[in-house]
Amino acid sequence: MKIVVIGGTGTIGSEVVSLLQKEHDVITVGRTRGDYQVDIEDKASIENLFKEIGTVDGVISTSGDGALGSLTDLTDENLDLALNSKLKGQINVIRTGVHSVKENGFIIITTGTSSHGVMPGASSISMATAGLNGYVRAVKNESFNGIKINAVSPGFVKETAEMMQLDIPNTISAHDTARVYKMVMDSNESGIIAEVPEYINSEQ
Repeated sequence: MKIVVIGGTGTIGSEVVSLLQKEHDVITVGRTRGDYQVDIEDKASIENLFKEIGTVDGVISTSGDGALGSLTDLTDENLDLALNSKLKGQINVIRTGVHSVKENGFIIITTGTSSHGVMPGASSISMATAGLNGYVRAVKNESFNGIKINAVSPGFVKETAEMMQLDIPNTISAHDTARVYKMVMDSNESGIIAEVPEYINSEQ
């Protein structure tokens, strides 16, 4: 299959690319690197990306930014980043991508356990991920060309925690997280919110 991975140069995305390219034709898209570049905060940039790439079997987005900050410290710019990148950016990947994905293909976006977990300073990210979860569940009822629209919800990734020098228990490696994207990709269901820890534990 021909699969686009937006965010494919990042920590999780690069592992998704590495895993899938063993069996598929994978196109890597990043903000400044990769086979193509895109700014997901700009809908026109997403539209141009799919015009350049053409028809594909599936799209995976591991992109979307957010900022940490307490209730009183979080700025308007911090909120706008989570809304325009993590939330609206990935929603626009879906809205635009469905016109380039083949019948019965798939789109997978990335949310996060912050949608229901408690982490000080992560309110703007929680807002965005909860919104994405709701969107994915809602569009399940609006089938378009049989395209499956799902989400993967990672916890804190081991490599990210190490980079930020955070002592967080039960982190999961980017490699193991990538395996969940493949599980969801191989599913025939739509409207999935795949909690990475649960999927990993189900294999054990």
